[in-house]
Amino acid sequence: MVGIRRAIALLFLGFYVTQFTMTAWLGPDELFAAYLGLALVYITAFVGLAAEWFWARWFAMGVGNFGSLLLLVLFKTGMEPIIAFVGGTHLLISLALMGEGMAAKYEHSERTAERYNFQEDSMALMRRAVKSAGSTLPFLILYGLAPREELFSLNLLAVGLGGLGIVGLLRARTWGLFALSGAGTIALCDAFGVFGAPTTGFLALAPDMSPTLYGPVGLAAGALAFLPLIFARPIFRHLRGR
Repeated sequence: MVGIRRAIALLFLGFYVTQFTMTAWLGPDELFAAYLGLALVYITAFVGLAAEWFWARWFAMGVGNFGSLLLLVLFKTGMEPIIAFVGGTHLLISLALMGEGMAAKYEHSERTAERYNFQEDSMALMRRAVKSAGSTLPFLILYGLAPREELFSLNLLAVGLGGLGIVGLLRARTWGLFALSGAGTIALCDAFGVFGAPTTGFLALAPDMSPTLYGPVGLAAGALAFLPLIFARPIFRHLRGR
């Protein structure tokens, strides 16, 4: 059922591409940048998954993990059908893409082996890094582009580093890892008030909905700061060898 499971994941990813794009287009102007950024994240996951790029399964699962966190909101608000639908469908994306049969279409495919020749240890590290980036990048977008009275240059720098870093990471470049870490460090410092009052953001799915997620989103985006720790051992071995 690999084909059916991938179709389900693509269906929901495409739905959220449309949803976030429409929210950006029809919603208030101050929401445009944040929701357009989220739409780009989902488009990346959708296109990569459809094109069978080796990293796409990991990235899409990370995006699914991001959305499934909304299910935790239900413990505070009680059963809210929209929140349950959004969290449940994101969880379904992650579950649909699990398994060795699905991996054989992506990171374990013959095309990937011929082109990249990953060692098993390197593959495992890349998987952890890309999944972490996929689940954290949307928080970085909400952090950097959240509506506020005036844009803070460091917020925009964090988003720029995040976009550049994800490109580098998906191309298996070390500089991408540290660009993402730099973006996370900025967000984490903001969350702890280093630059003043922490940036507060929210997530809403349509212009007529009340915000469903509040808080210092820099704290969640700050997880990117620790991404290089995944590669700490090979980096240390490389430096010691030099």
